[in-house]
Amino acid sequence: MSADAPLIHAAFREHARSRPEAPALRHRDVVLTYAALDRISDALAARLSERGVGPGRIVPLLLSRAPHQVAVELAVLKCGAAYANIDPAWPAGRVGAVLEQVSARLVVTEGGREVGPYPVLEVADVAHVAADAPEFASAPQSGDDPAMIFFTSGTTGTPKGVVVPHRAVTRMFRPGGLPGFGPGHVSPQAAAPMWDMHAYDVWGQLTSGGAVAMFPRTPVLPGMLREQVRTAGVDTMFLTSSLFNLFVDEDLECFDGVRQLIVGGEKLSPHHIRAVLERFPETDLRNGYGPAENCMLTTTHVITPADCAAPEGIPVGRPVPGTEVYVLDEDGRPCRTGQLGEVVAAGNGLAVGYLGHDGLTAEKFPTVTVEGRPVRVYRTGDLGFFDASGTLHFRGRLDRQVKVGGVRIEPAEIEFAARELAGVRDCVVLPLTEPGEQVAGLALCYAASADGPDERAMRAELLRRLPANMVPHVLRRLEHFPLTQNGKVDQAELRRVVASPRPRTRPAGRAGEEGGVRDRAHVSHDVRAGGDLAG
Repeated sequence: MSADAPLIHAAFREHARSRPEAPALRHRDVVLTYAALDRISDALAARLSERGVGPGRIVPLLLSRAPHQVAVELAVLKCGAAYANIDPAWPAGRVGAVLEQVSARLVVTEGGREVGPYPVLEVADVAHVAADAPEFASAPQSGDDPAMIFFTSGTTGTPKGVVVPHRAVTRMFRPGGLPGFGPGHVSPQAAAPMWDMHAYDVWGQLTSGGAVAMFPRTPVLPGMLREQVRTAGVDTMFLTSSLFNLFVDEDLECFDGVRQLIVGGEKLSPHHIRAVLERFPETDLRNGYGPAENCMLTTTHVITPADCAAPEGIPVGRPVPGTEVYVLDEDGRPCRTGQLGEVVAAGNGLAVGYLGHDGLTAEKFPTVTVEGRPVRVYRTGDLGFFDASGTLHFRGRLDRQVKVGGVRIEPAEIEFAARELAGVRDCVVLPLTEPGEQVAGLALCYAASADGPDERAMRAELLRRLPANMVPHVLRRLEHFPLTQNGKVDQAELRRVVASPRPRTRPAGRAGEEGGVRDRAHVSHDVRAGGDLAG
């Protein structure tokens, strides 16, 4: 095992040997110790090895959230292979596309499930796995070897596999790493197993000596968190911004007992952050930023009340352990303090690349020159800048700007104006596209409390704050945003909401104003909500 890049399963086994009776997994009334989970995964690794699983292989897992899922993940890693979690609820076409991409030779399933022509290995509850199996001799590996593959949405409609090595996971959880991990700490397994934050939830504690409490069902609700804090001692967790906002709105007290909380994945709502800071001032509350291509987290920022009032928004902070962050200009040179540029990540968190897409890997993971030395980076496509203290600020996406009526518009500016209104919890701007994908206008979906503005009031307020040509043509007021299984705003569902038939209204321009929004007020039924703009 490399001292600089420990293997996931090797770090786990160290704790299994030094603290064998310490709790590792909690699921309903079942508690698995480190020793028990180690033995069970050894038995499963032997079965996988007998079926040809070894270094260089990718093993797809079609399993429910339960201790045997984690045990199989650990077993695959011990074999020197990588795993790819697949949601059993995915459409057959998407499952098939993933299985084809990973060149599946064996699929691990449960409940008698068959997967087309692919051979399967069925696993049952861990209680049925021999706990007295001999120790499995793990295959020789380095921290650069693949450990897991996460599939993200691809622009071509085909899932895109991000290949994550061992070093990308273990870099953050060594001594001196992020707070809230290690003996005495407990994290809930809240993230969907198909997402990179599943690694944070599970391997963060299991490679540092802490415990993982598995939610018995999904979606995760505030009452479920309350119960896990009470019964399992959950004190460290990550939530997406949308899910965090929902928890704050529904049951602020569910966070009582949580000592370390990272919120991220989307832009933070100062209103919701402020509510938690005021109620739980002792909680280490952080903004967490980072793409899956730089596994789990790239930066974090300990949030203060002053951050909630900052006109530029809550910062995304400083690099996590094992990570470097740069802001580069259009020529690939480091930007000066305060200069806006593209955020790029470097260090041990970087993915190996995209599975089966060498060209895209070369494009998104180039080697650039920084301070006279070559550095492999991931181009996030995010805009940001460093302030004088070295803190990173997020400013949206390079690809979010749109042209409406020949005028370039930054959707983040509209969202910022809408979020300032009392009662508005969050908002998302979407493009309205005509046949041929030309942007004909914009739509604003916003979540508001009972005392928040209705659509007419929202339009009037935006007209007071923005040029008329920036006020969205379509407004949709929602009680809550629809969420994906990853806990992020469901952009596809919002597009359906926007496209639903509603009486068309003419947005009123300012008195005496000609052209602009008044000339483009009517959006025909041929116009539809286009691609994602949310950062």
